[in-house]
Amino acid sequence: MDLHLLCTAHHFNMKTLDDLKHEDWIGIDYGALMLVEAGITPIAAFGDFDSLTEVQFKRVQDELDVDVLPTEKNETDLEVGIQYALTLDYDRVFIHGATGGRLDHFLGNLQTLLNKEVMLSSSEFFIVDDVNVIQVLPTGTHIIQRYQDMTYVSFIPVEAGVFLTIDDLKYTLPRTQLDMGTTRTVSNEFVTERAEVIVENGMVYMIQSKDA
Repeated sequence: MDLHLLCTAHHFNMKTLDDLKHEDWIGIDYGALMLVEAGITPIAAFGDFDSLTEVQFKRVQDELDVDVLPTEKNETDLEVGIQYALTLDYDRVFIHGATGGRLDHFLGNLQTLLNKEVMLSSSEFFIVDDVNVIQVLPTGTHIIQRYQDMTYVSFIPVEAGVFLTIDDLKYTLPRTQLDMGTTRTVSNEFVTERAEVIVENGMVYMIQSKDA
């Protein structure tokens, strides 16, 4: 079973709410309003809601039991929502509306995928938008599945000293150390629906994507 977290309208196709209206959602700040306006009642809503007007916030409060967070805090609204998601039993958790807007927010959102509890969770976590699906591959052998109609797949080292082996993609790669600051493993391509990737001595971001 899948869970979806909605943060903002950045790089988010509103048709997704109609397609996935029967699945479970968590509203993160402005995302809570988007869900309410789409007729979806999330299982939870978190945020300081500073991105909403008074009228919008009242509508959210009238319809949802929201957990209002302080504006000044150590964690982002999304991180609080992820911590809640970790207490639940879902196979996959998709984070929407987390890739656009301010770059510091985007990079911070990427960091949440590296959270120790997220990495150890039995749930798989993804950051998604219309043209990207991002996840972390830890050390191990992975049979990766092409996500919907994505064309490209890239691997970005999280730390120095990671070794990567790629089979069954357009560009195979024998066991190779990925140096920080290089782009060798960017823009590979699927030739079948599956491929094998071996990650050693660290982790990589895997980004499946297509042209916008």
